[in-house]
Amino acid sequence: MLALAAAITLAVVSTPGNIPNEQTNGPRPNSDPEAVPDGKVTTSGKSRLSINISVVSDYRFRGISQAAGQAAVQASAEVVSPGGLYVGSWGSTSRASKQAYNEVDVYGGYRAKVVDADFDLGVVSYLYPGTGNVSSTEIYTSAAHSIGNSELKVGISYTPHQDKLGTGDGLYLFSEVVQPLTAIPVVLRGHLGRETGVNTVTGYDKIDWLLGADVNINHATISLAWVDARYAGRRDTRHSAGRAVAAVAFNF
Repeated sequence: MLALAAAITLAVVSTPGNIPNEQTNGPRPNSDPEAVPDGKVTTSGKSRLSINISVVSDYRFRGISQAAGQAAVQASAEVVSPGGLYVGSWGSTSRASKQAYNEVDVYGGYRAKVVDADFDLGVVSYLYPGTGNVSSTEIYTSAAHSIGNSELKVGISYTPHQDKLGTGDGLYLFSEVVQPLTAIPVVLRGHLGRETGVNTVTGYDKIDWLLGADVNINHATISLAWVDARYAGRRDTRHSAGRAVAAVAFNF
């Protein structure tokens, strides 16, 4: 039976209970480290630069530790145009392989508001300096729709066949629900992802989810999340077993 994802985000925002209008983090914001880059079109009428610096107790991507359970330092920068085009880069210390001690992601795409939905379409490349056999490129898209003060989002990330990854392609599907509470500055967030194909590395299908809490104070975010993943038919859970992940981030 699939496990339902749930994440609790405690957010101190200018208007309690509202969902922020714009994404200010890199590809994997602390409130949801599994997601691909997803934000909204800038409403300021001019280009915007967002910078994020953070420290996490364990770098988890789609439920799997990329740092062998150790702490990681991360940073990102993203430029968004008023027309919806954006480019960005995200980096982290990593232990994705014996030779890869750092990860650098480069991404770009287009965000648009269509009727009442926020769409995001782009490409991201995961690069690991020092090794050439684990880098990859994905195509992603997501759509978010607000119902009242709630937000529902679904997304998909597709990895086309790449010789250095092995045989076949990969697919990652995720869904999220965001429900702000009106009485207190708390936002409830649920995330559930399913990954198949070459992305799983092991060949086994994978389910991941996150349960956590964030507190935003000015430009700082302090978060604590429970991150977990399960492979179908696989007992080895050294890098996917559920654990609490703490993070401190600064957005500029």
